[in-house]
Amino acid sequence: MKLRAVFILSVFLVMIAAGCYVQQVPPTPEPRAEWVPIKISATGAGAPPASAVNQAQARLMAERAAKVDAMRNLLEQAYGVNISSHTTVRNFVTENDTIRARVDAFIKGAQVVDTRYLSDGSAEVEMEITLGYEFRRIFP
Repeated sequence: MKLRAVFILSVFLVMIAAGCYVQQVPPTPEPRAEWVPIKISATGAGAPPASAVNQAQARLMAERAAKVDAMRNLLEQAYGVNISSHTTVRNFVTENDTIRARVDAFIKGAQVVDTRYLSDGSAEVEMEITLGYEFRRIFP
């Protein structure tokens, strides 16, 4: 009987201690003076595909390709580019040289500033995005 009372009392004390436990959340760092919002812009170019059904489709596909290229260029400026390479050398002569560039990121809030259609059917799109304090908090 005494053992049961001690067990119940210890369980009760553990529950009280667990309920009183307060986890301290580390304070979020205050924005520094140099962490002002910055605006970056990039231009992308797109060519119309040869397999387009008509001129309107070719124009829209060229514009879409230019927009994707501009977003990739924005990401390269904001996040950087991961470059990996592999070179095979035999008898002091390069046999194979492979270089790959990869951008792996997420973009949200980019806006099209200007779209230009060129005489050869290609398109150029200029985009911009504002990077605020939230973006800078990603990188310690």
